[in-house]
Amino acid sequence: MKINENEILDKIQKLLSEDKKNYREILKLSSELSKLDPNFQRFFIDAKTLIHLGRDSIKDHTTALIELVKNSYDADSFNVDIEISNDLIRISDNGFGMTKDEIINNWLRIGFSGKRTSKTSDLGRRKTGEKGIGRISADRLGANLELKSKTTLDNLVGLKVNWDDFEIEGKDVSDIDVEITKPTEINIPQKNNETSKTGTEIIITNIRQPWSKENIENLYNELSTLTSPFNEVQDFKINLISDIAPEYSKQVNSKYYEAAEIEVTAIFDGSNEVYYEIKDKYGKGKIETIDLNKFYAKLNRNIPSNLKCGPLEVRLLFFLREQSSIVGTDFKLKDLREFLDNNFGVKIYRDNVAVKPYGFPKAQLGFDWLKIGEDKAKNPAGIARGAEYSVSPNQLVGAVFITRDKNNLLTDSAAREGLVESEAFFDMKEFILATKKLLETHRGNIYKDFEKNKAEKQKTPTHQEAIKIKQELISVKNDLSDIRNEIENNYENLNPKLFLNPINKSITTVESVADEVVDKFNDLLDWQRTIHGLATIGISSAVFGHETEGSITQFHGSTHSALRALKVEKPRIDMAIEELEKAIKSSKKIAAWGAYALTRVQKEKRRPKNTPITRTIENVINELSPAFEASSIKIKLKGDNFYSKTYPMDIETILVNLLTNAYTASLLKGGERNVLVKTKKELLNQKEGFSFSVSDSGPGIAKEFEKRIFDPLFSTKSSSNNESKSVGTGLGLTIVKSIVDELQGVITFEEDELLKGAKFKIWLPKID
Repeated sequence: MKINENEILDKIQKLLSEDKKNYREILKLSSELSKLDPNFQRFFIDAKTLIHLGRDSIKDHTTALIELVKNSYDADSFNVDIEISNDLIRISDNGFGMTKDEIINNWLRIGFSGKRTSKTSDLGRRKTGEKGIGRISADRLGANLELKSKTTLDNLVGLKVNWDDFEIEGKDVSDIDVEITKPTEINIPQKNNETSKTGTEIIITNIRQPWSKENIENLYNELSTLTSPFNEVQDFKINLISDIAPEYSKQVNSKYYEAAEIEVTAIFDGSNEVYYEIKDKYGKGKIETIDLNKFYAKLNRNIPSNLKCGPLEVRLLFFLREQSSIVGTDFKLKDLREFLDNNFGVKIYRDNVAVKPYGFPKAQLGFDWLKIGEDKAKNPAGIARGAEYSVSPNQLVGAVFITRDKNNLLTDSAAREGLVESEAFFDMKEFILATKKLLETHRGNIYKDFEKNKAEKQKTPTHQEAIKIKQELISVKNDLSDIRNEIENNYENLNPKLFLNPINKSITTVESVADEVVDKFNDLLDWQRTIHGLATIGISSAVFGHETEGSITQFHGSTHSALRALKVEKPRIDMAIEELEKAIKSSKKIAAWGAYALTRVQKEKRRPKNTPITRTIENVINELSPAFEASSIKIKLKGDNFYSKTYPMDIETILVNLLTNAYTASLLKGGERNVLVKTKKELLNQKEGFSFSVSDSGPGIAKEFEKRIFDPLFSTKSSSNNESKSVGTGLGLTIVKSIVDELQGVITFEEDELLKGAKFKIWLPKID
């Protein structure tokens, strides 16, 4: 090796050994060395690379400016001034500033970021950038950049960059000179009403794109959500100054969050529990810690053992967009609605800094990343529709909080426009949607409480009231008969034409009408019983239908296989018989399901009779057990056999609906799956009757949803694919409740002590 090559290597080695390495000089020496020895080469970086990384990779000037504001946040600044005109852009902060050495060896070193090794600032802020290219986003804003920085060590130091110099063809990036300056003054914000001792000011001129009033408005809105609006960051203020839109020349701030009707916070700490808190304007809030499975129960999903996204905190605020929302505040309804139009959506805050484009209403991509608006458009049901209701997207402002350190599987995409849509990303989405369901359920409960006593006179009689009317008519009929007998026995001397005959005629008429009404009631109740039974067949078919479908497929395949075995030149009789036996077995399963369906609504089951309760329940279990066994669910029945006068069809309808729910719930958890049915004779309030219960090993019922499980269309059955879609009708428990009420029974539910899932218990009186 030539002597001058050794000299160059010695110089490089010396520079590398210094505490403050001069990377610019090292790069030049490496370039010289590579020219001397063809076997010792380095990459060269074309000057235009900076154009591609800066100007070409940032989609708009708002995004570019926010990248620079993030640097001010990372520098522990308390205040940032942003001044925008169509002549210049100025970003000034009172952070810790940069020394001359830091400017040369760090700021000018593309790709360098001290944030990779020092992830937390002196104030405890998690630094937002780690790629080391945010500074060159300034090229998107203007051709010329002047940087001034003040520290206690070097006082004032600066540099000037002309980004257009990097467009020269064939130039190496290290060949472009950047002027190091020594400014005489710097304009940085005060700190605690005193002149700041440190800070940085960036002035950009030769603006590449003019700013419009709408641009300034969008910038203001994005800056207002750059750090979390939920008071996590209270020591970082942004002041915007612009003659383009003077109405936005003010401190970036928003207190409209105080007008929220409901606020829900849900925290998953990485274990198997979820802490949530609900606040509202009516004092109906609550705080609870529940199992992760129960939290997901209303999301209609198979529950993972854990969430790959890592710990999460979700905050959702619901607004009414009505005059009542601003009562007691200084807000105007027009301003509140404008705020919601500009800020609705659920944003992602990583280390308290917004990750674009999620939840930004005017972003082309990402504003409805949770498909809240899309789902509302498909089903626009209002709050009065109960379980079908979902919030409108422009009523919801929310945030999910993550960190780089604890959510390391939620990574940035290469273009810095969002996160990689990995399994961890989808786990995060599902958790947010579960929190949204929690909010919707709470609002539904509030609505039900408010509407409970409203329009009482206009409401139609319930089924329970209809039964009461029937009983009262029978009582009236009996009372009138007693009156007639009393008159006949004690007033023999009265003139029948004047007194007794008209009474008899009236009593006879009332008796006839009462008998007719009672007959109509019985017909209607019999019809309703049939409808309940048919509906239950449909519900159970939707859940267990795959068993029949599998049997039909097997039957079809076996018969065709048998035909093929017989049609060959040398018929394969043994194979044909084997396939036909499979077909016969499948046909029996199909026939069994058909018989099961037909026997549910037989006429004799719709009449009260002395019924063997446990044996009746056992027959239903035997008919359904193949479906349970196919899904590895063990189903057991405990209880002595006894008789009670009741409607057999009602017992079967209640049981099938409860077993259908237990089947679905058991599939939502891993491990051993069990369903337990118990029966016994039981006195309740000195009244003779019996009870039966159905317990499962599923996730149970979250307390927040207990008030709604009997509501029509409130379904907990779900598909097993990756879509949050219910496959249940939401009518099963409604039917059960209706039957129990009609029979003047009692239905309760709780967590089963043994199986840890839901336990529904039905008590029914013996019919006289």
